[in-house]
Amino acid sequence: MNYSILTPAFCAAAEELSGKFGFTVSAAGLPTEIVLGAKNRICYDGKTLRIEAQKRVLAFAMLKRFSDRAPAAPYEEEIAEHFTDLTYMLDCSRNAVAKPETVEELVRHLAVLGYDTLGLYMEDTFLVPEYPYFGYLRNGYSPEDIARIQAACDRFGVALVPYIQTLAHFGTLLRHYAMGHLFDTGDILMVGEEETYRFLEALISTCARLFRSREINIGMDEAYMLGRGAYMDKNGARSRFDIMEEHLKRVLAICKKYGYMHPMMWSDMFFSLTMNAQYDAGLPEELVARVPAEVELIYWDYCSTSEAHYTEMIRKHKRFQNRIGFAGAAWKWLGYTPDNRYAFACNAAAARACIKEGVQRFIVTGWGDNGADCAQFAVLPALLACGRMNFGEFGQDADFERAFFTLTGMTLGDFMTIDLCNRVTRHDDVEEKNSANKYLLFNDILLGTLDTTIDDGLGALYAEHAEKLAAAEKRGGTWAYLFKTQRTLAELLSVKSEIGVTLRRAYASGDRAALEGELARLEQLPALIEAFYEAFRAQWERENRPNGFDVQDLRIGALKQRVQTAIRKVRAYLGGTAPSVPELEEKLLDFMGHNEDFEKDYDQCEWRWRRMTSVNVNE
Repeated sequence: MNYSILTPAFCAAAEELSGKFGFTVSAAGLPTEIVLGAKNRICYDGKTLRIEAQKRVLAFAMLKRFSDRAPAAPYEEEIAEHFTDLTYMLDCSRNAVAKPETVEELVRHLAVLGYDTLGLYMEDTFLVPEYPYFGYLRNGYSPEDIARIQAACDRFGVALVPYIQTLAHFGTLLRHYAMGHLFDTGDILMVGEEETYRFLEALISTCARLFRSREINIGMDEAYMLGRGAYMDKNGARSRFDIMEEHLKRVLAICKKYGYMHPMMWSDMFFSLTMNAQYDAGLPEELVARVPAEVELIYWDYCSTSEAHYTEMIRKHKRFQNRIGFAGAAWKWLGYTPDNRYAFACNAAAARACIKEGVQRFIVTGWGDNGADCAQFAVLPALLACGRMNFGEFGQDADFERAFFTLTGMTLGDFMTIDLCNRVTRHDDVEEKNSANKYLLFNDILLGTLDTTIDDGLGALYAEHAEKLAAAEKRGGTWAYLFKTQRTLAELLSVKSEIGVTLRRAYASGDRAALEGELARLEQLPALIEAFYEAFRAQWERENRPNGFDVQDLRIGALKQRVQTAIRKVRAYLGGTAPSVPELEEKLLDFMGHNEDFEKDYDQCEWRWRRMTSVNVNE
């Protein structure tokens, strides 16, 4: 579809999208008028197109929608949104700080999907002049970077909102001796101290200066040891709810000072702090009443495909006299490979519950836990799905597939192969979500911590995955680099995934011929690891700033060395210069804690590198 945009206010932004999403913009195109109005409506009389949109960003989503349907006859459609705010939250704090140009490209995709807001999750990845160690060596965003991203959002009418922390999740900051005095225990700030509030005011005032929006997410999640460290030493044992309430009021006062009248925060602390024998019957009224009414509570929940589950939890949140928002997930924290299929299912269940219960804010989180290994654009199917849920459209039907093709230039079937390295069976069971891509990569060949979870034949399955990914890579166009990473990973796992099991079995049987075969397979690994490393490095450098990749060098470098150690030990044993391979003589116990009863758990989401590599001291 070719458009001639008649409305000057939309011309430049539409031209920026031209040629990217199934439509072009030129003087010879279909005359198109865009107006902001009371409804979202597409009207085509066969000669001209008129788009009426309640919000600027929806005009671009409707341009794409009309193009996807390409009606030959006169056509009219009115579109209703279920959420007043649909947000994608980009995690910029788990090592991968997306380049500003990457964020600009993401904004273009969000615009044609109808997302209202882009949230930047920044624990310590923005620069705060008063605290030079805040963001030090973390490639944090400068004022110029934020201005560039803000300008991109403004062009399309996408709000840009800071997602920060004001209580916990400051683990990287704690590594600096200069900041140690601000902490209670673990990654939790020492609340109640004036220096802590000077620090938080510096963060909040910086956000107010750099971001146009007067919305902010102040975090405050997962601080479950609040008041149990230095705070207790100074103040004695106190109710964590009391401590939380006092701290929240101080932070809200700072927010109000800088124009943030209704901040968002994650809701889990209020639930964890009030769990008791009466929890299932409801939260204690005296505690519910003490939560400040001006804060919006964001109920986050990523791990259920049951609509009833979300409905129950939303109703528990409604006990508070606060606005309630919801956060689901794009499922990109499982390592190098996403799980779009599971994201479809859990977000659909959550969205249905939110729509029925009147929840107006729906956030799709792009967390990158434990290193942000996954590509920024690997979850485009999940983002499209959530965008369509806002319009009441669920499922991956022909319309969805057409919309996805114009979004990416790839078929949905080809793109969904990006999930394959997390598929360890041939079952079509959406509940089989796991992080196999990462734990099979880093499971130590000699120690075999996760060997008890591995089925025979897994290598052959990954060889099949590699073939499918290679085909998608050839047809990938702009996105071929994503599939090269996944293809080289699958090729690596086709050899590595079960080699610890087969190596141990051959050694235990005393079958030297079999052990020679295992050595030959071990000797294939260095080249396969290097091929994966190079593909992944190119992907990272294309999307992200450099700092943070040092962790990938450390981890993949350690993998390479452990493979060389395994090769050396097996060679020495076979060559007669070593009497045994001691690690292979240790009896394995079930990873999931069932002793000698090995559990083949296909719903296994262990994403933490330290746990999957070794049980020895590793910090």
